[in-house]
Amino acid sequence: MKKLLLTLLLAGAGLISFAQINKGKISGSLFDEKKQALPFANVLLLRAQDSTLVKGGVSDAEGKFELEQFLTSGVQNQFIVSVSMVGYKKYYSPKIVLSAENPDVKLSNIHLEQDTQSLREVTVSAKKPFVEQQADKLVVNVEGSIVANGNTALEVLQKSPGVTVDNNDNISVKGKQGVLILMDGKPTYMSQSDLANQLKNMNSDQIEKIEIISNPSSRYDAAGKAVINIVTKKNKNYGTNGSVSVGMAISLPPFLKTGLNKDLTAVEQMKPGLMPKYNTSLNLNNRQGKFNTFTNLTFSDNQRFNNNAFSREIGGQTFEQYAYRYQLNQNFSYKLGTDYYATKKTTLGVLITGNVGSWESSNPNRNITYMKKIGSVTPDSSLVTTSSNLRTWTNTTFNANFKHTFDSTGKELTADVDYSVYNNQGMERGMVSRFYKYIDKVETEYSTPLNITSNAPNKYNIFAVKADYVNPLPKIKGKLEFGVKSSWVTSDNDIRFYQNGAVDKGRTNYFIYTENINAAYANFNKELSKKFNLQAGLRMEHTHSEGKSVTLNESRERNYVKLFPSLFLTQTINKDNQLTYSYSRRIDRPDYNSLNPFIYFLDPYTYQLGNEYLMPQYTNSFELTHSFKQAFVTSIGYSVTNDYMAEVIKNAVSVPAVLEKLKKYNNIQGIDPEKITFATQENIARFENINVNFSVPIPITKWWNAQNNVSVYYNKFKGEVSDQNLNVGQWAYNFYTSHSIKLPKNLSAEISMWYNSPNVYGIMQGKSQYAVNAGLQKSIWNKKATLRLNINDIFLTSFWSGKTNFAGVNMLLNNRWDSRTVRFSFSYKFGNQNVKNARNRSTATEAEQRRTGGGN
Repeated sequence: MKKLLLTLLLAGAGLISFAQINKGKISGSLFDEKKQALPFANVLLLRAQDSTLVKGGVSDAEGKFELEQFLTSGVQNQFIVSVSMVGYKKYYSPKIVLSAENPDVKLSNIHLEQDTQSLREVTVSAKKPFVEQQADKLVVNVEGSIVANGNTALEVLQKSPGVTVDNNDNISVKGKQGVLILMDGKPTYMSQSDLANQLKNMNSDQIEKIEIISNPSSRYDAAGKAVINIVTKKNKNYGTNGSVSVGMAISLPPFLKTGLNKDLTAVEQMKPGLMPKYNTSLNLNNRQGKFNTFTNLTFSDNQRFNNNAFSREIGGQTFEQYAYRYQLNQNFSYKLGTDYYATKKTTLGVLITGNVGSWESSNPNRNITYMKKIGSVTPDSSLVTTSSNLRTWTNTTFNANFKHTFDSTGKELTADVDYSVYNNQGMERGMVSRFYKYIDKVETEYSTPLNITSNAPNKYNIFAVKADYVNPLPKIKGKLEFGVKSSWVTSDNDIRFYQNGAVDKGRTNYFIYTENINAAYANFNKELSKKFNLQAGLRMEHTHSEGKSVTLNESRERNYVKLFPSLFLTQTINKDNQLTYSYSRRIDRPDYNSLNPFIYFLDPYTYQLGNEYLMPQYTNSFELTHSFKQAFVTSIGYSVTNDYMAEVIKNAVSVPAVLEKLKKYNNIQGIDPEKITFATQENIARFENINVNFSVPIPITKWWNAQNNVSVYYNKFKGEVSDQNLNVGQWAYNFYTSHSIKLPKNLSAEISMWYNSPNVYGIMQGKSQYAVNAGLQKSIWNKKATLRLNINDIFLTSFWSGKTNFAGVNMLLNNRWDSRTVRFSFSYKFGNQNVKNARNRSTATEAEQRRTGGGN
């Protein structure tokens, strides 16, 4: 027996030795017709005798490949190499013979020919739906969408399933406000108003897709109840290539309420003209050897309007207000970057992004307020305010990034360094308020006009560094991720007001805010069994901030450390059914300017007040998701938020401290401070949200596909506002359907509709909204060019209205904007469009930019 074992061992050793010695290799390099290297092509080694597959491989970043094979004898050592790649004709080599005397064969350079017909077929079959539900997120594929073409980023969000945008441009996901907006994986660091302004000036031509993550993991910044990641387009192919697009649109506005007629008996209406909008974009990419250089340039020029009509009751009087604002928006956005592939495993990159723009109202905006006795039809007096405004911005972010892959298991290290500069300038070039009385319906001006000008610079400097490490653990079928991040933000706002040419000390305000957040996280992922997979994470964030009102000589410092755990358990029931159980804890910090304890002047009867005592809010979220065939997704979620931050509207007479400030600093002749209303942010309540979401894609026919999404949610607010108990709750729902239709002769069409039911947010109740959109697209010039025509809000139903009646504030609001637009666009792709994508970058400055404050 021992002799037998020894014989077998010796024979095995001999075979291994022979195999190691008798090993052959076939290598070569791949190029296109222009002699550019072709990376990531499929390379197959086939038996020459019967074309059976021996092994496969992929060409590297320089188009090179190697195929190794043990040698046997005879015809078994005769091979053929096959090369295939999307957009190119398949290649077969002549017969190759390997032997002990000739073990290494290097083929002559292989040049693949383009296959136009093959590329055309692949392009059609690979078209993504506008909405794509994945297990952990919902993806809105903006690129290629007909109805989304030419829209702003904010308009695209409004069309997205489960997302709602209210009259103040607050964004909600499944009924939950406080959403973290990322741009290419990095926070925007902006306040709600500044973020809304950027999204309004960001064209959909810049966007590839939008990812909506309702329950993020610990790897994301802890800010926000949900995460929306806007992924911009990246020109990703080898060689020199790019695309250009131009578009124009006109608004078809409704009749708008502008005030009472001369007899004071009816509300007058006017219809704005056709508001034109223009946009153009250019994408360029050059990828040669170890360098990939890319740029994206976008310019837009838009005319817009906004119309508000609301009424409120206070002190036995009714205030009816009609406001019309015309805006001319111009914005230029840019992205410039280079990736250097130092080795097969190490990549270095630099990136510069930014935008420069302005909006102005060269035609004076008009705001008229009528004061009546409650129940009376005829006003006693009125206040007419006209204004001319200019706002400019110059925002730039510099990024340096690094990525190193250690081995083929996926072990990698990434790092980013960011520096962002935001310079926003707002100028009130002339706000003139005139005061009138009515005697026998005759209008008489009774006071000296109030002329206010202002200069409101908002400057922000943001520096951030982060590093992430991924370490696979194949022996235990697991993965460990951990990372660190630090950010430093400085906000410098020196607002100056002038009344009739003299410095208005009561409204002039200088506020400085500094903040440092240090974070560390760890995520552990392990396959527990064939049916269960676990991911557990913990994030720690240390926050140190100080807000200082130089004007009031007041400051407030905060220093705290919080933990944010997350847990995801995935259960595979069978090949078609999967369940995911998830939990996470999140934080929402106040906007920088919300902490400024100063009164902001909007008009003589309307103010906004900062709150230095405003605290962060914390949310615990639970979610159960069921996926059927990775297409039909149902989720049930529950979240509870403590110290919920909400905007509340108060009468100055009900807050003695505010009333004293108004009397001291804002005493305007002819204005009774006790009739003033102001808005402020407060931690008002405990907020509970229950949501159920259904995603149902339906392939109706081969040429007609539908994507449907329904979100049903219940919002409940319980707390105290103005010394009164708040206890309100309401069921609401959001419905979205999109239909993609393929037509003959390279034509395609899209029809979509979204609907938001009545809902409640704090003390405000909103009415329903909906819109129907449609578009038509035609591909020309061998599908290198595309023509699109679409119309948004066909029936003029996308306007916001709501009411509040709480704590002595009884108010009705209505807001309209240029929602109905007809757009035409042309886009053209040039250069090589057929090769694998470059890497997608995310940078360090991701959560702070959305909080940088300022008004729109």
